[in-house]
Amino acid sequence: MDELAKLKDIKPPVNIDTHLQELAIYAGAGFGLLLLAIAVVLIYLLIFKKRRRRKRLSPQELALKALKELDYSNTKDAVYNFSVNAQKLVNSEQQVELQEILKSLEKYKYKKEVANLEPKDIDRMKKMVEKLRA
Repeated sequence: MDELAKLKDIKPPVNIDTHLQELAIYAGAGFGLLLLAIAVVLIYLLIFKKRRRRKRLSPQELALKALKELDYSNTKDAVYNFSVNAQKLVNSEQQVELQEILKSLEKYKYKKEVANLEPKDIDRMKKMVEKLRA
């Protein structure tokens, strides 16, 4: 029995003052912040995707951009790029004029060494590019 005397009584449970109303306020605030964060992320993604879509250019716009940026000092590249990109942009009325220009530019193609573009050929190419812009 001496051993039973050494044992101490179990203390009663401690009451913690928590109010259900306080918990509801904190839970509601947390849920509100979570919804706000999700809304901000979704709005950001929608705006970002919209901007990315605008940056994509159509094949015609890419061809026109390439024609505007032609480097006439590099004869072979200028003639090749003009040939490829101008054909993407011409309409049926301009087709005949383009074929004439391409025929005059054939002397710069299919050779290892070519001379510089003649000023009249450069002018014809630039005028055609201006017509294609409109």
